[in-house]
Order: sequence, then structure tokens, then C-alpha cells
Amino acid sequence: MTSSTGRAAGYLTVAAMVPYLSLKTAWLLGGDLGVVQPGLMRTAPFVVGNLITAVMEVVGAVLAVALVHRWGRRLPAWLVLFPLWVAGGLLAPVTLAAPFGFLAGNSSAADNPIDGLEGWVYGVVYAGFSLQAAGLAVAFFLHVRARWEHVFRARLDATQSPSKLQVRLIAALGVLVVLVVAARLFWAFGGPTGLASEVGPGRSTAQRALDFSSASLALAGLLGLIVLVHHRPRSARVWVPLTAAGLGTGAMSCSGGYQLTLVLAPGTPFDAAGGAWFGSIIAAQVVAGLLGAMILCTARDQLVVRTKFADTCQLSGRPPYENAGTR
Repeated sequence: MTSSTGRAAGYLTVAAMVPYLSLKTAWLLGGDLGVVQPGLMRTAPFVVGNLITAVMEVVGAVLAVALVHRWGRRLPAWLVLFPLWVAGGLLAPVTLAAPFGFLAGNSSAADNPIDGLEGWVYGVVYAGFSLQAAGLAVAFFLHVRARWEHVFRARLDATQSPSKLQVRLIAALGVLVVLVVAARLFWAFGGPTGLASEVGPGRSTAQRALDFSSASLALAGLLGLIVLVHHRPRSARVWVPLTAAGLGTGAMSCSGGYQLTLVLAPGTPFDAAGGAWFGSIIAAQVVAGLLGAMILCTARDQLVVRTKFADTCQLSGRPPYENAGTR
């Protein structure tokens, strides 16, 4: 891929954000574009929510541009990785679930989370999210290849063993993820327990698909972390479990946090989406994501040391394991 391809990906990602930002801007200015219930977007919860999500989208646009320009490579690593972790966590579940909703033809207001919006709003918004996810993935790949190329070459070091703290954290994470995955798969296949009585029977295919994608990403995140911490299978490419762990922990933390905020927010159509058990599962998902992020940071530090040492040995002509004590 050339630099022109990268820049095209970055700016197409920004273009995919325009419809969403246009809707948010119209609502923040007092308009009712795509709103069935006049004045809905002028209530306090929606004004605050629209403002926050609009700012997040602007940050995403700046990040998309930074990823495909040289000046973006000079940004601190955390300033690139953390916003992308959040973006991936928010976009991945929706991107995986959206095609099922479109195929099922869920366009009526009764199938939507908010009865006050017209069906076409969801088509525009979620199609834009899918394009954004694809564009950011391409832009990030090019950024990593230019800035941290060793990540694609690095392999797991089977000589390393996980620390006792990592083993305990993985065990605690496993318990939480099993609970979350079981509950969300139960809802995905039509189970009503834990959902409000008026919500359970009327859940759309798209909403069930979101449960399924959330469960899948949580499980992928757990498996990715297990591989990274235990360094098995031997000599596997690092970027595969690293990607799974990043997307999985981000989806649990960020998407779960977004859902939990909507459920707890008073005066919105979401505050009666489920009972206390539903809220507890979503809260467990958020805790699992944050715990997974902690484990990922410890594993990442080990990988950074390992790959930098390997690159140094390659340049000096020494075997990577000639003096393991200096790693």
C-alpha cells in the first residue's frame, strides 16, 4: 500500500463520519431531523449524550487523519493506542451485528431501541459505523507497519512464564467472561430472564445480534490474553492474539460502559431496558474489560522488551537467546 492509499483510507473514514456528525449537529441546534417525537432531542439526557458522542466522533476524525500522516507517527504511543482501543471497543460489536439487522429488515420503529426515531436513521448511522471501522482498521495497519513494524515479525517467546499475578488475574477474568458470555448468548437466542418483561419478547434480530457479537468479542479477548500471558502456542505471531485481546477488552469496557450508562441514565427510553440482573451483567462486563486491559498492559510491556531485544540481536548478529539474562 502506498502513502496515497493510506491517505485515501484516512479521508474516506472522515467522510463516513459526516452523516453521523450532521445528525448530531442538527439535533444539538434544536432540529428534529429523523425524529418521530418532536422535542425528544432537546431533553437534557439526549443533549448531553449527543454532545459527548459528537465530540468523540470529532476526535475519531482527527485520529484517522493522524494515522496516515508522518506527523502522526511522532505522537506518543498512548495518544494513538488509547483512542483506538476505545474506538475499536465501540465500533466492533456494532459492526459485527449490523449486517444481521439489515438482513432481517429491522426498519420499523418498534424494532429500534428508541421509538422516537425513524428507521432510516439507524441505517445511516450503523452503515457509517461499519465504514468507519473498516477505514480505521486500514489506517491503523499502515500506521503500525510504518512505526512498529517489528510487531508483525514478533513471535511468542515460549521460554517466558506468566507471573503469579498474571495467572490470578486471568483466572478472575475467566470467571467474569464466562458469566457474561453465558448471559449474552442466552439473550441472543431469545432467553427472557434478566430483561424487563416489556422488553424481552419484543427484542429485534439486530439487538440479539449485538448480544452475540458482544459475547464473541469477550471470548476472543479472553483467549487472546491467555495466549499472550502463557506464550502458547510456541512461536505464534504476536499480532494475532494482541489484536483479539485489544478488541475484546475494548468491547467489554467501552461498549459495555456505553450500555450501562444508557441503562442507568434517568429519563431516557433505556432506563427500563432491563432489571437489576441485566444491569449486573453489563457491570460485570465492564469490570472484566478493565481487568483485561490491565493484563494486556502487563503482557504488552513484556512483548515490547522482547521484540526490542530481538531487533537489537538481529542488528548485532547475536542469537536472540545468547544471553537471556539481558532481555
